[in-house]
Amino acid sequence: MTYYLRFKRTLPNEIFNFIGKLLFIFGFLYDINFTFLPSFTSARLAFLFLLLLFLKKNHGISKNALYYILVLFFVFSIALIQFVLVPDSTQLSRILWFSIYGVISPFLFVNFLKSRNEFLILVSVAAAIQAVLSIFSFINPSVKALFYNLVIFTSNFEEDQVLRAVAFASIGGAGLSVIQSLGVISSIALLKINNFGIYRTILIWLMMAITVVSIFLIGRTGLFISLLCIFIYFISEIKSLKKIIVISLVILGIYQINTIDILENLTSNVDGFSVDMFTAWIENAFNIENNDTSEALASMPIPPVTFQTIIGTGRVVHESGVGNASMHDSGYIQTYYSLGLLTAIYFYISYIIFLIFQVGKGKSGYLYFLILLMFIIEIKEPFIFQYVFPFFVLSMILISDKIEFKEESENKSKLNINLS
Repeated sequence: MTYYLRFKRTLPNEIFNFIGKLLFIFGFLYDINFTFLPSFTSARLAFLFLLLLFLKKNHGISKNALYYILVLFFVFSIALIQFVLVPDSTQLSRILWFSIYGVISPFLFVNFLKSRNEFLILVSVAAAIQAVLSIFSFINPSVKALFYNLVIFTSNFEEDQVLRAVAFASIGGAGLSVIQSLGVISSIALLKINNFGIYRTILIWLMMAITVVSIFLIGRTGLFISLLCIFIYFISEIKSLKKIIVISLVILGIYQINTIDILENLTSNVDGFSVDMFTAWIENAFNIENNDTSEALASMPIPPVTFQTIIGTGRVVHESGVGNASMHDSGYIQTYYSLGLLTAIYFYISYIIFLIFQVGKGKSGYLYFLILLMFIIEIKEPFIFQYVFPFFVLSMILISDKIEFKEESENKSKLNINLS
């Protein structure tokens, strides 16, 4: 009876805490800039709330975070000097928000997480909710119009474009698809590190499936990441005949679904949408030859190494105010052109060292995989300076370290009890 009363009292608090954290994660991941509140984005509000809560709880700041902030301060100083000389604040803003969102925020947020599972569930649920919203916006023009009335979109998609879905987020395209892929990664991690019952397993797979469908409609970069991670998960799970049969049946079941007919039925109300054009766009992402993305990147000129590009031009945006100053989409090239070759090398190498140092020795290989994945996709676009992937990677590293420290402390306590 006592246990029942305690459970009845704590359950509403648990639900309230989860909803609060879910709102934080959703706002932080999707950085929504509302038309009625253009000065603040949801990520900025989430960070301010997190900072106030952190100060109220009087948690300490990690020395590792402070050390790396000092490293970033040097990069920030270079960007500040360049801004004084060249009126382009883009790179300065990138370094500032990367420091806040990609470095400081994970160190603050991890103090309020109970477990790695909680973090993974929060990201999975947030991505699934966004997936449902984006799918509805794709098949229902009224929902899409509502989003355009409420949200300021930073992507280059006009409301009349029908090839890609928009979501309840300011970002779109490849950037949004990468964020959605974090939901898939989180769901896979939940399945990998837990031995859930049949109902929870089905629920996680359902959330993952909905998220993958949304990624199909949003962008190909996140789709490639998601399918790669799912493939690796399937390979890692082939340890017995039973699992081979189950995985084979799942793949066979997916193959039997007539996605083309479903897509045609769902988009019957979308004027101008072409299923053939859409499927050709998706299939092109997986072509080794004649791939639009790789050919486009290969055709972009790489600025030559000169004295100016060694010390940095200070420009990300073209002098005209429109377009890319470096004429290249790659995050590495944009950073090299803006900060300069020496500072760019210093930034990326110091960031890699910082992350690897945080992971430490004897940790799970998936953490190194996440780091590698983040630096690979930086080749395509400056995803590191879109902050969400760095936030996710560092949060995963820190929460994993927190779990190991907790387990080590519990083992020491048990040992002391046994010895006494």
